[in-house]
Amino acid sequence: MQPQKMHEMVKPLQWLMGTWKSISAKVMYPTMKTVDFEEKLCFLSAGQPLLNYSSTTWNPKDKAPMHLEYGYLRIDEEGCLVALLTAMNFGISTVEEGTLQEKSLTTNSKSIAHTKFAKMPVVALQRCYCLNDKCQLSYTLKMQTERTPLSTHLECLYEKEEEKS
Repeated sequence: MQPQKMHEMVKPLQWLMGTWKSISAKVMYPTMKTVDFEEKLCFLSAGQPLLNYSSTTWNPKDKAPMHLEYGYLRIDEEGCLVALLTAMNFGISTVEEGTLQEKSLTTNSKSIAHTKFAKMPVVALQRCYCLNDKCQLSYTLKMQTERTPLSTHLECLYEKEEEKS
């Protein structure tokens, strides 16, 4: 999808808009060993009062796809409340809500749906995106399952890809 003109309502999210490539990315959990991965993260405007969201991850050694996520990031009229709607290739979809403060966005799951055969039933998610003083995007995802308390699952750092003219 080609980025479109930004809708007025998403201007508070302008710092997040674009395509981001991981500099470092790790997946971890109390029930697994830490693994490196690579990721392309996109928050793009379609000219609507929301951003299209996608996340594609792959194994850095053999480039095999790992986790895929697609969805939408919405913002309220006051520009401080957000909702992230996602669908994942592991058979999970979420509705997450949170807050936007300056160059930081935090969401917590409000609803999580699973396919009958999803590997690990997730009961809670918490995400935090933050733009640092080097214009790098940091991202932390915490996850809770039926057997494991809310724990860090992903830690990533991204740099923005240059826009093609």
